[in-house]
Amino acid sequence: MKPIYLIALLALSSVSCVDDYPKLQILQSSPPEPSCTVPDDRQLLNGSLNLALASNYRLGLIMTSNVRTATIAVGGEPLTDPDGNAIYVTELDLSYRTQPELNIPSATVPIYGSFRGEGNGVMLLSLFTTDALQALHTATQGANIVDALVTLKVRGKMLDGTKMETNEITYSVQVGNVPFSCPPDKTVEPPTEACDQRGQNGVLPACN
Repeated sequence: MKPIYLIALLALSSVSCVDDYPKLQILQSSPPEPSCTVPDDRQLLNGSLNLALASNYRLGLIMTSNVRTATIAVGGEPLTDPDGNAIYVTELDLSYRTQPELNIPSATVPIYGSFRGEGNGVMLLSLFTTDALQALHTATQGANIVDALVTLKVRGKMLDGTKMETNEITYSVQVGNVPFSCPPDKTVEPPTEACDQRGQNGVLPACN
């Protein structure tokens, strides 16, 4: 499954939405593979982050659009615009609860992407804002552990200006700051993958 991106805004067509569902729905969450692909057959509800090895926690979302395209007949021929039912995501809402409580402020982060109707897509995002990372770095000094519960929601709009938002989900991350070193005759291998896993969910660097 590949991320879906769209740059140009194309012609408007008539669309409708399935009742009782958000126009864009988050189905499940899972950390990406090292290649940045997000598996659709595995779901993870919580994870861990070692700030000594990783600068943020990267999460993948499997999402689906519930917008259906209404076919328009012109001269007896059906006419549809495949991009007329696109949803353009513009904002990511993030809020935090921690133990111990660090009073990390909520934030709305600008994001850019799009999803066509009646299909699944993938979104990759980092869970912690600059304010959150600063608070977590301070709190995890001296081998302290912080349990962080991250709540997120994606906002966007349709081509006709209709605003939308996804369902809200929460994801738990246990955050620490534990230095890592290789044996004296070894060195840490540099990252070679776009979505390097070290520091997330217990993954350690390789030594050579």
